[in-house]
Amino acid sequence: MKILYPAFIRIRKPLAALAMIALISLSCGGISAPATPLSQSSLATVVAATIQVLTAHIPTAVPATAIPPTTIPPTAASLPTSVPTFPPVQPTQILPDATRINFLTGTTTGSVTGTIQAGGMQTYVLEASQGQPMIVMANSSNNDVTMSIKTKGGTSMLSAASKLSNWQGTLPTTEDYYISVYGGAVAENFTLSVQIPARIKFAAGADSANVSGKTVGGYAVAYTVFASKGQQMSVKLNGVGSNAALTIYGFSDGQPYIRSVTGATNFNMKLPLTQDYIIEVVPMAGEVVNYTLVINIK
Repeated sequence: MKILYPAFIRIRKPLAALAMIALISLSCGGISAPATPLSQSSLATVVAATIQVLTAHIPTAVPATAIPPTTIPPTAASLPTSVPTFPPVQPTQILPDATRINFLTGTTTGSVTGTIQAGGMQTYVLEASQGQPMIVMANSSNNDVTMSIKTKGGTSMLSAASKLSNWQGTLPTTEDYYISVYGGAVAENFTLSVQIPARIKFAAGADSANVSGKTVGGYAVAYTVFASKGQQMSVKLNGVGSNAALTIYGFSDGQPYIRSVTGATNFNMKLPLTQDYIIEVVPMAGEVVNYTLVINIK
């Protein structure tokens, strides 16, 4: 059944429109009419119920206050001022293949011999302690074999560019030290020797120290003692007879003050410099000698 709305009827409010739809539905059979006619109050109740059902499906408008606030980006002043710091990533140290130099028990010198090709390189490694003096020499038939020295941590002690065949210095840390030997113009034999003198320490308040030892394998046994300019130093080598003698020189100035070739077993001198002094017990003809070394510094 088509319903014609009179021209003068204008639906201005949604609830009024719903009421009108409810009445039209009743009148048109959209909703089953009761068997008995409805009173005016009953009709109003039915209309109200119908409006309630219909309005439940009408979306509720979002109030203006429900609009989420605009996010304001933080300013520089509001950002934290402390920035976390991280330790720098240390590069991985690539170590060369190396042959370890081992010292015989009781000795302070280690050496290796070999043949190196022209322009070739061979690397050796040894462990030493912080504060020890170290003396390194590479000897070859043509005197053109050179070397470089660096720590396990990568610190260069002697650059290959220096083209030197000998080096001495005081070691900065306790770790492995790598010595690389470089060949000269032709293939040749070489000897690499490393001497690390043992440091003599005086007891608190003492001005003398005694050291006992034994020469091994024909090697000299080296010690080092620190003394100041103007001090008087005396050294006595006891129990060796004519089978061993003393060599003493300054570590910084390289100046020899007494040589073993003289056969001397006693030394007494006012010291010219503040430095380490190297004291060697040198066996004659590779003798195995037991000795006692007495050092006095005043």
